[in-house]
Amino acid sequence: QQWREHWQDRHAFERVQASGEAFLMPNITSADLDNMARDAEHRRLLGELGTRSLMSAPISIGGELIGSIMLASSRPDRVYATEDLALAQELSRRAALAIQAARSYNQALAATRARDELLSVVAHDLRNPLNTIAMAGSFALELLQGAEHQAARRQLDIIDRTVEHMNRLIQDLLDASRVQAGQLVLERAPTKPESVIREAMDMLQPLATHAGVRLEVECSPELPAVTVDRQRMVQVLSNLVGNALKFTPEGGRIAIGVTLHAGALRFTVSDTGKGIPADQLPLIFGRFYQARADRRGLGLGLSIAKGIVEAHGGEIWAESTVGSGSTFGIDLPVR
Repeated sequence: QQWREHWQDRHAFERVQASGEAFLMPNITSADLDNMARDAEHRRLLGELGTRSLMSAPISIGGELIGSIMLASSRPDRVYATEDLALAQELSRRAALAIQAARSYNQALAATRARDELLSVVAHDLRNPLNTIAMAGSFALELLQGAEHQAARRQLDIIDRTVEHMNRLIQDLLDASRVQAGQLVLERAPTKPESVIREAMDMLQPLATHAGVRLEVECSPELPAVTVDRQRMVQVLSNLVGNALKFTPEGGRIAIGVTLHAGALRFTVSDTGKGIPADQLPLIFGRFYQARADRRGLGLGLSIAKGIVEAHGGEIWAESTVGSGSTFGIDLPVR
């Protein structure tokens, strides 16, 4: 707006500038300088600069003129020609792209901030009624004792599991937002790897038993401690094993191991499931990715796991063969 107000069509030169067309003045005369000058003082300065050749190219975005690039030469042996004007036009085109990219980036940042604020409010507003439902269901379970209430208790168990699932979805949304914003808070402390695996297995063993899948753990108590956020690493391992349980058929096996590898502590989760197609492997850690055979959840689990591992300075990776199974690995630096 300031640029448009400045280039009011008070002089012929300014009218050309404001028209949004490129122009070239290879040899500037005294009369040209007179036309360019706004007043006597400006004319004096133009004369002292000794401008002999001039060209200008507009900067436009979506048909809107937002500025211009102007180049001037005061050297007698440097007179601008049409090829120089083409270069100026290319510079102005690239400047327009850069400005547009900066605008888009700022708009994206504003949209991200608005989304995160909305998520925070929605998560808070959703959790309050969910907690009320959970407490009411728990109280009802205590009241409904005896064989005659088995059918009602089964329905209350469904409500309880659904509330737990909804809480996990809400937490996934919040964690994904924090990871993307670089606001994931870690409470690091020296931690033995076997304690992380043991806690994750305590939560997942009942699910594996129900699915008819065998869980195997190999972790030496002699392995060194690693400085991590214990609960976040339990979250990562639980996510990886939980994913493996989804795709490992009854009678299958999931192996969890920890070894030292090239100066890092390597956690691995291997399964005998369906495997991941090669064309999908590069995509699995992306936000909202879901396997073609599974549409449960939001597809944020692996993306969150990647963010947590990278926040620890580590690396997460995956290997897979269709029909044979997959291996997910986490390499954490030992400090």
